[in-house]
Amino acid sequence: MKVNEIVTYYYHGSNVELPVGTVLQPRDDYENDWGNTSFYAALEHYRPKNMLSHRESVFMVSNEDDIDLAGGGTEFMFTVVPIGKIERHDINWGSEISGLIDDGLPINHPKIKNAALNYWNGVPHTDEQVWEYLTPKAKIIAVEEY
Repeated sequence: MKVNEIVTYYYHGSNVELPVGTVLQPRDDYENDWGNTSFYAALEHYRPKNMLSHRESVFMVSNEDDIDLAGGGTEFMFTVVPIGKIERHDINWGSEISGLIDDGLPINHPKIKNAALNYWNGVPHTDEQVWEYLTPKAKIIAVEEY
């Protein structure tokens, strides 16, 4: 590490214990687990080309209390250092999209498009915020039971 280098740590929840030093990579089964949610198709439909897709990302949070809210596993908590670009998104926009779709709005409705673009642009949700961070890979530097 260089002098005065700032290192930012994030947290990743898992139901499987992995050793320190493991480099987390995107899950092969992401779409099987999350593809049927009402928000996934809308977020992917409106994802700007320069943004990381969910299926090609490792998810992290900056507050360990947000692991469960962000859909992470709840058996183990990994402290991780991201490898590559980092994006920050408020997952409450995904919840809003789900509500709009549950109310019968189609994916091409302007309210759904607006919510999806707010997610991708890192706009804080108007109610409250739960931030998730996407990165291509992340290295585990500590492991503890959650």
